[in-house]
Amino acid sequence: MLRPDHSIGGRAALAALIVGWVVGPVAAAEVQPYRYLAPIELVTAAPFVELALPPSAYGHVRQPDLRDLRIVDARGERVPFAVLAPRPAPPASERLREATLYPLPPRPAAGQVWPSPVEVTVEGDRISVRRSTVPAARSASAAADSPGWLIDLGQSKAAEPPPRRLQMRWTGPAEFSATYAIETSTDLRTWRGVPGGQLLALQSATGVLAQPIVALPDAAVRFVRLTWLDPAGAPRLAGAASVAPAPDLLALEAATELGFAPGAEPAGGTGKEAPGALHFDLGGELPLVDLELRFASGTRVAPVRLQGRSHPAEPWHELGGAVFYRLERAGAVAESPAIALPVGLRFLRVVADPRAAPLDPAETRLVVHARLASLVFAASGQPPYRLLSGSVDAPVGALPAATLVPQLDEERPRFGRATLGAFAEVPDAARAAAQAERMARLRPWLLWGVLVGGVVALAALVWRLARARPGAAPPAG
Repeated sequence: MLRPDHSIGGRAALAALIVGWVVGPVAAAEVQPYRYLAPIELVTAAPFVELALPPSAYGHVRQPDLRDLRIVDARGERVPFAVLAPRPAPPASERLREATLYPLPPRPAAGQVWPSPVEVTVEGDRISVRRSTVPAARSASAAADSPGWLIDLGQSKAAEPPPRRLQMRWTGPAEFSATYAIETSTDLRTWRGVPGGQLLALQSATGVLAQPIVALPDAAVRFVRLTWLDPAGAPRLAGAASVAPAPDLLALEAATELGFAPGAEPAGGTGKEAPGALHFDLGGELPLVDLELRFASGTRVAPVRLQGRSHPAEPWHELGGAVFYRLERAGAVAESPAIALPVGLRFLRVVADPRAAPLDPAETRLVVHARLASLVFAASGQPPYRLLSGSVDAPVGALPAATLVPQLDEERPRFGRATLGAFAEVPDAARAAAQAERMARLRPWLLWGVLVGGVVALAALVWRLARARPGAAPPAG
């Protein structure tokens, strides 16, 4: 027989071996294989080739910052590559300029020219504007009696980009819905009609839902004539600011426009239910710039709350409120502008205000702009090339762009181009990943079993030692 102290040592050693078998794979596990692959098709050959990543690439990575991407050639050899993240906008990505508002005189009879509340003086390239002395304009100077507003955006320099929108401010009422028509001009003589829109404010339990944006055409204009379709329901305007992109922003890569139809809510989520909400899966955690809802037909006004998350198991978090619309009037269609939403997320939930009509999934579409990254790789090795992804613990695979491509800015215009095909699952990697998931679920239970068994064994040994007679000779071996 083993002596008691030998029994303790032997059983402890056995327990240690079992614990090592259970815990050891955690510390000594090999990097999990790449679960997905997609073919890369060369469109334009060059020493360095740029591959724009579609949303599906973001949906098949398993680590942040695209770190588990790899490019291999036909023999499976690694191909050096770098990630070209979209160049960020400068801190002052927009230029705001206060506009000047003049109440319009009463609308003239049909066929007559609408008197202007201002007079314009042209001196070379400079336009001077002052309030008109026409009696009709003075008699209508009270904003409450005005059918609308003449908005002077101010003199712009030739190199400056034109304003893209107006940010309106008002002092009341607390709730209103006001539809408007707009015309634009550079000289107050020739006017061009552009799609109108709607300003709106609603009080809700989660805060104010407001639509303060007036979209402007892409062409450069100086004057905007905004007229209310129902002046009695119009807000009391307190001012407006024109918003134009900063000049440096124009040199950056344009954001990619993507459209999505609503679908079912992914299973496994937590948080408060939202009956009637629309759910959108963007296919991956995308770096968004802005978003909008577009409606297929008819007149629609949709005050909504926006909620997002990156994983189905996460709770929904609030992103803010917005008002989207589509107005049909006299054969023309006016749509609400996009709202800025610079976040990264995959799932979006749109919750309609209960006082508005429910959102129709068949008539509603989400449009987002996202700044998607690109890969640039050296056209080495043996084509065709493939993109691998889907490893939960692979180290960073990309080189710094400056290391891969000397004189990057000069080389960019000479990049070749490639496109990415559809992703497919690698069967062996899928089986290995499933086995790793099963082991990850079982390992805590096995570890607890070993620990409990070790405690029971030690307790039994202590009990045996306690029962042994003091000073008794140990049994012969």
